Amino acid sequence: MHWQYTTSTPPQDIGQLKEMLLRHRGLATQADQEAFFHPTSPLEIALSEVGLEEKKIDKAVQRILLAKEQGEEVVIFGDYDADGVCSTAILWEALRAVGIIAKPFLPHREKHGYGLTIRSLTAVLEEHTPQLLITVDNGIVAHQAFAELKKRGIDTILTDHHVCESELPCADVIVHTTQVCGSGVAWFLARALSKESAKQSLDLAAIATVADQMPLLKTNRALVVHGIESLKKTKRVGLQVLMARAAIDPQKISTDTINFVIAPRLNAMGRLKHSLNALRLVCTTSMERADELVDELNHTNEARQELTMEMIEHALLQASRWEKEHIIVVASTEYHEGVIGLLAGRLMEEYSKPAIAIAVGEKVAKASARSVAGVNIIELIRQVRDDLLEAGGHPMAAGFAAEPSKLESITARLETLARQQITDELLAARLTVESELPLHLLTLNTAEELQLFAPFGQGNPEPIFASPPGVVLMATEIGREGKHLRLEVGFELESKRLTLNCIAWGLGSLAKELTVGSQIELAGCLSINEWKSRRTLQLMVKDLKQTS
Repeated sequence: MHWQYTTSTPPQDIGQLKEMLLRHRGLATQADQEAFFHPTSPLEIALSEVGLEEKKIDKAVQRILLAKEQGEEVVIFGDYDADGVCSTAILWEALRAVGIIAKPFLPHREKHGYGLTIRSLTAVLEEHTPQLLITVDNGIVAHQAFAELKKRGIDTILTDHHVCESELPCADVIVHTTQVCGSGVAWFLARALSKESAKQSLDLAAIATVADQMPLLKTNRALVVHGIESLKKTKRVGLQVLMARAAIDPQKISTDTINFVIAPRLNAMGRLKHSLNALRLVCTTSMERADELVDELNHTNEARQELTMEMIEHALLQASRWEKEHIIVVASTEYHEGVIGLLAGRLMEEYSKPAIAIAVGEKVAKASARSVAGVNIIELIRQVRDDLLEAGGHPMAAGFAAEPSKLESITARLETLARQQITDELLAARLTVESELPLHLLTLNTAEELQLFAPFGQGNPEPIFASPPGVVLMATEIGREGKHLRLEVGFELESKRLTLNCIAWGLGSLAKELTVGSQIELAGCLSINEWKSRRTLQLMVKDLKQTS
């Protein structure tokens, strides 16, 4: 893997190190830096800072209050992923705070497909008779469904963050921005309805912002910083039980807790079953019910993990076919459409190419796509729009539906477009490294200073540094089946000596190659290992190179 250094000049002290990291994140002014380290409470952020229009928020609020006054039935139409579940909960709680008990509707992935379609709208109207329907985390490309709602005389409020097309649906009110996730948009509408309810749902806004891979700068950073503080003392018994079962210390909750514990379990329900129980989990006030729901989420997540591994093994059998292509496209009647997004993500990470995984059904094929930096996957997909039934998403993650008979044509067209528009340089496997870190900065104090830059995520990645050349003192496999690698590496410069403990996830196979005494260079993140009240420096290795 090529190490791409953001700067060639290593910092010489903590001050230079922090200045370098701020510069790399585009935080040049004192005001930007102050906002980064001390984010404003989201309760005080102006709507204009998020790309939302006050007039539209006011219009949405007035229509909601009219529904209360007239005793109308209100339906919140959400989505089946973590962002959609949290969006629905945020708005449902805000409506309840102003006296409306809304009816949530989360589509079933296989029965209804993604978003507000005619199929899902039919299901809504079979269950409910709304005078007002509000979408959260979807709807911005649902032209047919909104036209049908207007025809039936049902008022609509559309809230979404996905990329819109040239024309907007005919909703009565559209509250849209791409600067925050779907839950972020719903949260700002909730704030206009009830500040107290919005304050209580900051934990959900943080979960969704991280889970939906939003850039953790500006408003998103504020939502996550304040939201994680809210999550640490959350009164949601469902989240309390879920984290307790995973042995999470509430005071150590971070973006990793969301990425690896909370979000996968919420998402698993929408992938394999129905996301309604994920919604129930975040909203329940019953400890007994929370226990039951956490059991279900955990079992479903385990099934999701097994299914994903089976699909990856199947997809890798096709690896030779896309070796020379600039995009990966895999399809099978055996793929479960709830897990194709995970499959596309794994293939993209493994091969450093945009990847599309397709679950082929009898009448419809569903696709999920993940992309590499610099390749706008939704724009690439929209170039074959005439062959698709529907398409939507973000520059880095998208999806589409098509007739199975057209898949061969779609695949051929996408491969041709990828060869024409995606350069070899964009596909080169690379690791972004902030700089080399001098030996005198490989300290516990440096690791502590770096924690000030948390929470880490898209737009604010955890800093990766290259080490000076060192010598392997010990290399051993750890973990189940020896998948991971533990290293001790010795460094010496003039009179300074250092032994650094290192962990490399997924690199256990290298243990036999790294003989004691061999020269090595490392790239990784400095972290703090805490054991029995003792804190030591540790490097979480992202890549390594043997130099002798």
